[in-house]
Amino acid sequence: MRRHMTYRRWRQGIPLIKGVFLIVSGFLVLSLGAAGLPKFSLPPVAVSVFASEEGVSGQGFLKRILSDHKINFVHILSEGLPLSHRRQLLEDNPKPRVRPTWSLLTDGPGKLKVVLEPLGLVQSELGWFELAARGSYRPQKSNGPEEITPADTEPSPTPVVSPAAEPLEPVLKPEGPPRVAIYHTHTSEDYIPTAGVSHTYGQEAGIVVVGRELAKVLEEKHGISCLHNTTVHDAPVYREAYLRSNETVAKLLKDNPQLEVILDIHRDAPTKDAAKSRDMTTTTINGQKVARIYIVVGTDRLGLSHPNWGENHAFAKELQCHLETSYPGLSRGIKIDTARFNQHLHPHLILIEIGGDQNTLDEAKKAAVYLADVLAAWFRNQE
Repeated sequence: MRRHMTYRRWRQGIPLIKGVFLIVSGFLVLSLGAAGLPKFSLPPVAVSVFASEEGVSGQGFLKRILSDHKINFVHILSEGLPLSHRRQLLEDNPKPRVRPTWSLLTDGPGKLKVVLEPLGLVQSELGWFELAARGSYRPQKSNGPEEITPADTEPSPTPVVSPAAEPLEPVLKPEGPPRVAIYHTHTSEDYIPTAGVSHTYGQEAGIVVVGRELAKVLEEKHGISCLHNTTVHDAPVYREAYLRSNETVAKLLKDNPQLEVILDIHRDAPTKDAAKSRDMTTTTINGQKVARIYIVVGTDRLGLSHPNWGENHAFAKELQCHLETSYPGLSRGIKIDTARFNQHLHPHLILIEIGGDQNTLDEAKKAAVYLADVLAAWFRNQE
């Protein structure tokens, strides 16, 4: 009897075994078939859908579409899953005290919030999409290893193409050795409305363009010889940028001991609120929007030796006085920080923030022109 029952149970299980066998076999056949398919690549003409068009600064066509069309996935989850009564309570109560069922999806960590919009979904699933959207598939000259940063959690504003700058008049020919040196500890910093990203790696970033504009105006308009060093300091390890820029400044001083002023040019990012950030770093001069200037002075409060930081502070106050006299409202003031920012290497070495991440490149370049005028006024006072 026991043998008979065992045999019957075994017979009853045969369909299940057959089903599992057929499913596994089907997956194997599909996998083998897919492995044998020829590999394909997108034709060159398709890249423009993801990347920026040739000669046009900004995002690609597909990225703009995904950024402009948002889907409320939290609402969809609330409609389709249990516990949606909490959402109803929130709608009826203008001042609810009950947290929404899916609040974690909107208030949670950045990596979770990224996938709540179409652009985030595509970027999180296709690792090459962000590179293609930035146009990185086109060959670019690089000053160092390329570092890939995480995709922004919010779509960037529509890029703005800056108009070509008019030639400066008159054009002077500086005489003698360099008197000013300009460099960038954070060489990758960029301006989101123009570049589409806050940092640009592997190619020239907006902050370097601003530094070049400052050097150009100093030389061609004011006849002050200037060095502009574009060494990449914040790649491959961002937090080691000041260690690398320390070596750059030391070499600049060794090769050019006559340098009178050394400027570490940055751009600020005062707050995550884009509108508030832009309001803090933008002013109007001569009827035009201009990025504001923020002077940062380092100290020895973090424990690193910098006993003479008062000399750097005195130089910063002199520039601040010229800024307020010549262009009221252009300066955001002077910040006394705890780190020394390599300012112990020279008494006239200061860090200057030109605009913020929500300024356009054109606004920052205008500020660089005004900063050059102020530096020229300072030099005249020294003569």
